[in-house]
Amino acid sequence: MGVLAVARRAERLEQLATSARGSAGVIVPVVADLTEAAGIAATLAAAAGVADGIDLLVNNAGFGIAGEHLALPLERELACIQLNVVALVELTRRLLPGMVARGRGGVINIASTIAFSPVPYFATYAATKAYVLHYTEALAVELRGTGVHALAVCPGPVRTEFESVAGNGRFQRSIPNLAASRVADATLSAWDRGRTVAVVGAVNRLITWFNGLLPRAIVRSMMGKLARPTTVSLPPGLESHR
Repeated sequence: MGVLAVARRAERLEQLATSARGSAGVIVPVVADLTEAAGIAATLAAAAGVADGIDLLVNNAGFGIAGEHLALPLERELACIQLNVVALVELTRRLLPGMVARGRGGVINIASTIAFSPVPYFATYAATKAYVLHYTEALAVELRGTGVHALAVCPGPVRTEFESVAGNGRFQRSIPNLAASRVADATLSAWDRGRTVAVVGAVNRLITWFNGLLPRAIVRSMMGKLARPTTVSLPPGLESHR
């Protein structure tokens, strides 16, 4: 058994599996929507079928939604929390005990540089990534001495489909975007070095460090200006409460 790759789109998974054939790796596609309980159950069932157990869990699934909080669809915001936080915690909590029992393995959770500050117009997404960062750091301490490790990876914008889904390209383009392959390489390097938090990219490290020096009032105001969409709107009847 090589890698269980979980995603909603079967055709993408098959392409990934095909590209790995003939190389040293084997990719086993698992079609599942992790915003739904059935998707988490299907993923755990596939993991249970791995003879020697799961050695490394990478929680990479996630999406963001940009805009004024009161104007965004509540169902979409809740789905963001479900995928970015609830699914991540459940998969981690279900799979870690086996790793601890075997005395090896770990979990890599993909957070974001956005986790280090509140971000108006990305309020829910930024909050989910702050949760992932803090959760992983705390977990890393609890796992000391078990042979199991936890790593939180914090890239900035990455050249993926995130921008088209989130709907705030201006904010995404305000910071240099990284190639996904660079983030993957940096993640594996941080894992090999036993890091707990890895901020990927020199510019991102500088921004994160600088934000840590500023008062939070200035940081949230600055982030609000960067993330504010070119047009914002509220539901009817709330325009007077801006």
